[in-house]
Amino acid sequence: MGTAVVVIVVIWAAGALLGSATSAIHGTADDHAAGVPLASAAPSNPPPTGRLSRPGAPSSSSSAPPTPSVAPSLTSTTPPPPPAPPQPCPDSVTLVTAMVSAPSYPVGARPLFTLHITNVGPLACTRDVSHQFRALVVVPVGSTAPLWSSSDCYSVVTHEIPLLQPGQAVSYRVDWAGRTSAPGCPGSRTVVPAGQYDVIGKLGNLTGAATPFTLTS
Repeated sequence: MGTAVVVIVVIWAAGALLGSATSAIHGTADDHAAGVPLASAAPSNPPPTGRLSRPGAPSSSSSAPPTPSVAPSLTSTTPPPPPAPPQPCPDSVTLVTAMVSAPSYPVGARPLFTLHITNVGPLACTRDVSHQFRALVVVPVGSTAPLWSSSDCYSVVTHEIPLLQPGQAVSYRVDWAGRTSAPGCPGSRTVVPAGQYDVIGKLGNLTGAATPFTLTS
């Protein structure tokens, strides 16, 4: 009898120990009902191999650094020579003409004459048209003997060398008093009578075409 009681106590003690171990591992039905999760061990992630790159450092997988560009070399060029200065207008491209403002005037009136000097060439050129080289002359029709010249009583020296573009002209006006004149402007001057006359323009050795006009009585 005593031995049987000891065996029963040993079996009971062993069962109690097994029940406590099972509850500790699996928990109870009340624990799951209360929503208490089972603890789970997170898998360990081994650190990546190799060195960690510093923030802002270039990645080892990026491409090679670009080759620095080389600025193109400047080629020195010789500037073009300046254009040659305009040449003097030759006589072949210088047209001298004389105009009269009306075809006829009464004796004693003051006819208005205009001298035109025109560059009729294809290039710009200069021409000396100073007063000592230009003149307007009145002659009887059919004669070459001058009755009057604009340079007889107005002998002034100027320096006029304009640049004339192709087709450009310079012009000078003269009021004729209707009286004769001579070189040096002598004091004796007479009124030109009624008749047919020509006015002619001159520039140095150039003589223009005659332009007719009439003085009436």
